Amino acid sequence: MKAIQNTLVLVLCLLMASPLLARELRSIEVDDTSIDLRVFGANGNKLLLGFPCDEGKSVAEEKTAQSLAEDGIEVWMPDMLSAYMLPDVKSSLDKIPVEAVVAVIDAAMKTNKQVYLIASGVDTDLILRGAAYWEQQNKPKLAGAILLFPRLFKSEPVPGQVPEYIDAVGKTRLPMVVLEGERTPNRWTINQLTTALGQGGSPVHAKLIPSVRGDFFKRQDASDSEDMATLQLDGLIKASLF
Repeated sequence: MKAIQNTLVLVLCLLMASPLLARELRSIEVDDTSIDLRVFGANGNKLLLGFPCDEGKSVAEEKTAQSLAEDGIEVWMPDMLSAYMLPDVKSSLDKIPVEAVVAVIDAAMKTNKQVYLIASGVDTDLILRGAAYWEQQNKPKLAGAILLFPRLFKSEPVPGQVPEYIDAVGKTRLPMVVLEGERTPNRWTINQLTTALGQGGSPVHAKLIPSVRGDFFKRQDASDSEDMATLQLDGLIKASLF
């Protein structure tokens, strides 16, 4: 009996130490292309649609998605790069058809939940293009978007001059929250970015995350502050949604 009890305790400890990610794998067909979709289901009325162009390698994002799902926020993560057999480089974003982004948004909207878009770094270009195209088609309203340390410069900014942004900036009315790292030079242009994003009618709110750099949850050389912020990423996202 004691041996059985010890075995049960060991199993419970292992389960607690290594929680399984409760994700479901689906696919969305767009023309002759199949887009793989990682779904972290939840019973709440909010759905967070992320576009991690990472060939399915997003570890911290999946842990955050699982935590959000446990709090009632459903998360969908389409793998756009693998769908179009593209390498994980910035130039690949231009090769992803905006119609594919819209098809994924359309599938999410059919759940009848409040759909929010989310992306980080250069991937924010993709969701801005998708949101603008969605609105042009007179589709139902999206709930909003979260831009994590967006990298939307058309070219390297020149000190003392107003930055020039890519064409997708300022083309949507979508409510947006911009989260930027306090330890990145981009913090100094955050006011110009929010102004540019709002030119199409979007209400835009910006917040600096203390003591972190951009892409802090993807860094191999993360500081203690960045490790802590990664653990709290779900809380930052929830605060942005509510």
